[in-house]
Amino acid sequence: MRFRLLLSMAVIVAATGQLHAQYSADALRFSQGQSGSTARFKAIGAQIGVGGDLSSIGSNPAGIGLFTRSDFSFTPEFNSYNADAQYLNSRTMGKKDQLGLAHAAVVWNSKVYKPKGSKLDEGWVSFNYGIGYNKTKSFGDNILFTGTNATNSIADYYAQLATSNYGAPNTLSRGSLERMAYDNYLIGYDNTDGTYFPETDVNNVQTKNDIRTGSQSEINFAFGANYSNQFYIGASIGITSLRYNSDAVYKEKGYNVTEANDYDLSFRQSQITRGSGLNAKLGAIYRPVPAVRLGATIETPTWYTIDDSYTEVLDTKYGKNRVDSQFVNNDETYDFSYKLRTPLKVSGGIGVFISKYGFISADIDYLDYSSINFSSANINSSDSDVILDNNKEILNNYKSAVNYRIGTELKFDKLMVRGGYGVQGNPYKELDNNKFKISTYSAGLGYRFNDVYVDMTYQQIAYNTDIKPYNLNPGVSPVALIENTRTNIFLTIGKRF
Repeated sequence: MRFRLLLSMAVIVAATGQLHAQYSADALRFSQGQSGSTARFKAIGAQIGVGGDLSSIGSNPAGIGLFTRSDFSFTPEFNSYNADAQYLNSRTMGKKDQLGLAHAAVVWNSKVYKPKGSKLDEGWVSFNYGIGYNKTKSFGDNILFTGTNATNSIADYYAQLATSNYGAPNTLSRGSLERMAYDNYLIGYDNTDGTYFPETDVNNVQTKNDIRTGSQSEINFAFGANYSNQFYIGASIGITSLRYNSDAVYKEKGYNVTEANDYDLSFRQSQITRGSGLNAKLGAIYRPVPAVRLGATIETPTWYTIDDSYTEVLDTKYGKNRVDSQFVNNDETYDFSYKLRTPLKVSGGIGVFISKYGFISADIDYLDYSSINFSSANINSSDSDVILDNNKEILNNYKSAVNYRIGTELKFDKLMVRGGYGVQGNPYKELDNNKFKISTYSAGLGYRFNDVYVDMTYQQIAYNTDIKPYNLNPGVSPVALIENTRTNIFLTIGKRF
């Protein structure tokens, strides 16, 4: 089995440092998307019980039943990511900016024909249809941290791996990370007790940089119906896709005690992940009184088929002012295909309308992350151990979580002012709930020009991560404490027709 250093959101996942932990961390990463929406509901956040917006196509399809006219809009976005890292008493800032398309959708209103003299607002009033593109998650990150380690080196980690998995040096697998470290003179072998030891000294300078790109998105085909302007039902089918790339490099400079020379190592990792899947949503909205709307949605798991390609290589050069010697290894690439089932999501929402002055809304979601499941993509696959290990990691480390959102929209004639707040619950069993929640703050404005509307929203997503560049067991592993802030600006331009 190959081994892989991992930048994970959770210490308990990163701590294993093994192949199966990497995939369970990716499974969580791909299960924590948010509903794509227009700038209007990016500002408000809570939309399950409100409806009447193109965002409903990707959240509660019953909401398109409230449309009385056809509608089209598109929403470009600007994202800015900042990672404030504290590592070994040193502070570093990572930044990344990008442009993209957050949302685009259209709904066609189709009124039900009624005989002359019939009450138009009784029985089935309309059957509406919609199609929409939603970006549900962005992976545009730049994680950077650096510091001087006075306690240990990544060579300690390589030595532990070699001792745990191999015997004498002639048993080290060619192309394995342990073999690379041994051939680079970073670890040595003690014939007396049959263990490997680090050849490096402490007070080495360590730097890690991980640049991530990609996104998750879905195309939804939705149907919504209006019954007596009081009860609305809807359903949708979603075709999902994901792209995730990670290019990471860990560098360490210090002194090699055994070789009596300065060393400069570079451990490079690259991950390319592609996937596609399918899900469905079923929703309803009920108006017990004109001023109140109650909504509910069931979103099935997304069934993904995923292809993952991972490459790693370790190189080391010696000499302080010149290269006395250099050890270069060949890249080792590992491909793995698997099927992934994300959690079922159940959502409820309420919207309370204050006459013509606006409304207040609130949503709640329930997901059980321990229900994430891996299976083989090939009938005759030999990866059963990897699949079993991943599913075990998920059951041991993940739990159910509750997300909640609250928002408001105030109307001043043709001008709308909006705001919202939301929390994505902590999915980890053994970690602090407050520390690992994801908080979203948003505010926005909207304006109506007859049949044309323009909305703009500022959104900030904040969360903390603990990242170990390598894990020592036993031993004190270095930890980077990172405050992540993702700032998004959304602009929606739409027209009713």
